[in-house]
Amino acid sequence: MRYLPIHIDTHGADILIVGGEAAAEAKLRTLLKTEANLILVAAVISTEIKRWVKAGHITHHNRDFTPADLDGKRLVYAATEDDTINGEIAALCRARFLPVNAADYKEACDFITPALVDRSPVAISIGTEGTSPGLARAIKADLETRLPSTLGVYALHVQKLRAKVKSVMPDLSDRQRFWAAIFGGKDLTAQLRLSGDALLEAVEERLKGDTGNGGGMVSLVGAGPGNPDLLTHQARQKLHSADVVVYDRLVSQGVLDFGRREAEYIYVGKEPGGVSTPQDEINAIIVAKALEGQSVVRLKSGDPLIFGRADEEIDALIADGIPFDICPGITSASAAAAQIGTSLTTRGHNKSVTFMTGHDAKGFAEQDWVNLAKPGARAAVYMGIGASRFIQGRLMLHGASSDLPITIVENASRPEQKVISATLKTLPDALVEAGIKGPAILMIGYAVRDAKIEISKEKAAL
Repeated sequence: MRYLPIHIDTHGADILIVGGEAAAEAKLRTLLKTEANLILVAAVISTEIKRWVKAGHITHHNRDFTPADLDGKRLVYAATEDDTINGEIAALCRARFLPVNAADYKEACDFITPALVDRSPVAISIGTEGTSPGLARAIKADLETRLPSTLGVYALHVQKLRAKVKSVMPDLSDRQRFWAAIFGGKDLTAQLRLSGDALLEAVEERLKGDTGNGGGMVSLVGAGPGNPDLLTHQARQKLHSADVVVYDRLVSQGVLDFGRREAEYIYVGKEPGGVSTPQDEINAIIVAKALEGQSVVRLKSGDPLIFGRADEEIDALIADGIPFDICPGITSASAAAAQIGTSLTTRGHNKSVTFMTGHDAKGFAEQDWVNLAKPGARAAVYMGIGASRFIQGRLMLHGASSDLPITIVENASRPEQKVISATLKTLPDALVEAGIKGPAILMIGYAVRDAKIEISKEKAAL
């Protein structure tokens, strides 16, 4: 992110606009909504700007720009129709450490005015770092249809209720959880359309059963395969209201970004063959944080109930009487199958699919190799890279065909995803040649659907 979105207080601030034609007019349409003192310097101004000046919204100096015009200004818009003049004004501003925006001249800009959805006091800014103003406008138009025109009034009602909630819940973390619950319904748009009386009733009802300072709880949450778009709605809500997020190595930053900035983030990753956080220590952390009265999210890659050691954490929570719930996630096998365009089960081919791990507490994991080697059998192997030669040997020993198709999907659903086609015979060598390091899942008995690859290539070309 090159441009940091910041909402600047414009109340009583002097903002200078240099220029009086189309570029300046476009900037002023947004600036007129602020509480700033707008000062325009231009020898020629448009008919629309003349109307705004006459109405007293803008102070106009009918002359050319001088460096003295920069004195005492909070922001400057260089909005003449001449890039050279705009660049010169921007250089003068930078010499004074005065933020400047140069119209249609990105290289000279300290800041960019985003597309705005204005529901004052709620303001949503949409920026593309100057790459596509048209895209920003399209997103703005979409949000405009979703957000009610009364959203600003709703926000003012919330402001009045905050004092009441604070008097009942003096602890900040309690209040944050409370408001997360109020706004965390399945239909936020419907919630935002509530009248002031209806909102007050909802808050009063919630306060009756939630006075803060209660015991904590733990949510075991599936982070999915890493693509934030595949995170469930429930998982987003859990992250939004969490005081503490205890997360694994494979949880992506895009998923973590759904958590609150004020939350505590505790990394408990397990590195294959490297430094790992013992499971007993993880159990102790989530128990301790919950006993402090915190709302804890134990965030696991994929689905917490598939090779996530969830039972051990659940047992620890039950032993200390800590309430918990479970938020399933999309597991890597499902994400990998989707990426190669195939179904995990195919009518007339396989009536089941085995989810298996390449390793267990004793080393390489033994499986039901007899059934796995039968024609038509299919399996998804988690943590199977290091065990690939072992798996190959066991399957061949029990009669599996050396031509058995195997697809390796590394970082399924993520931008850095890699898909490799192999057979049982070539599996270990294919992993080495492709430089597969993981996380990867071995899809035994699955081949990439050719049409999926061709369609993906066409999309990439576009």
